[in-house]
Amino acid sequence: MAYGFPESINTPYSRLMIQSRARTTQSILGRFWYPEPSDTDVSDRSVELSEHLIGDRELVTMGQGPSLPGPPGTKFRVIGAGMSRTGTKTLNEALTILLDGPVHDSGIQSLGGPVDQMKAWLDIMELAPRAQTFSDQKKLDWLIAEVLDGYVATMDCPAATLTPEIMRVYPDAIVIATTRDQDAWWKSMSYLNSLMGTWYLPIVVLWLHKTQVYGIWRDRFHQIMMWRYKQEKIEEDTLRRHEEHLRQVVPPEKLFFYEVSQGWEPLCKILNVPIPDRPFPHNNSKGDAAQIFRDHVIAGLLSWIFMLMILSMVIWFVRNWIVQRLS
Repeated sequence: MAYGFPESINTPYSRLMIQSRARTTQSILGRFWYPEPSDTDVSDRSVELSEHLIGDRELVTMGQGPSLPGPPGTKFRVIGAGMSRTGTKTLNEALTILLDGPVHDSGIQSLGGPVDQMKAWLDIMELAPRAQTFSDQKKLDWLIAEVLDGYVATMDCPAATLTPEIMRVYPDAIVIATTRDQDAWWKSMSYLNSLMGTWYLPIVVLWLHKTQVYGIWRDRFHQIMMWRYKQEKIEEDTLRRHEEHLRQVVPPEKLFFYEVSQGWEPLCKILNVPIPDRPFPHNNSKGDAAQIFRDHVIAGLLSWIFMLMILSMVIWFVRNWIVQRLS
């Protein structure tokens, strides 16, 4: 009896990702019991606590984990230009299946991906609003090309707000903007904002290294919002403004609006690919967002417990040292 990959995942990229996840699990276990210093482990080790609790579960079940670039020569085909909370995570997984390659979720990669990608996105977000000279525009092009190399598509913010800039680098790519009813979108976005806006969250996640970049990321995203939409943050009419902007800057023959509730057929027609024989994915629901929030809070609380244990040990040793010196 021959053993191999099931037909539904028997593609080069699917096999690559399964093997990569196996190596990742082995690497995590190895670092946990037998830590060894290496440059490739620095970024992972700084957030082991949060990633052990959150990263692998999201990677497997929700498409929420950072994605690895594909092999050299992977063709970039789609700019996912939908605003957050319009079904971007679902489209992410659907494109991964249909295009048999990794999708670069710019929100996840810029806030929780490898350190070099996080830095690249911060540089892109800082440079984009002020790239007026030829040299600045070429530098921006280079940064975008570098961070998206090896991916078949990009998704979510901040990339969605930089659609014209990405089109300049990938002129053959099409633009697919997920969309939904305005009121339903704002209700979903308001719920997410209520979670992220809690007063205690910055304190709870203080010791989770990658979350510390969020303050810089937020300031630079506000600058992009002001530059592009004349709004400092995402507001009730941001979806309308964003889609109007897309209609102004993207050629009509390259722009496609898509609702994930429509399933495979219209998406496959846009991409000119056959409909796969598998259920259409549905990711990142309201409940998923709440679970991610709870996971981060738990990881943050555990990091505080660890830091307080270290502080208690330091105080104990210092106290004993003082007592011995005075006795």
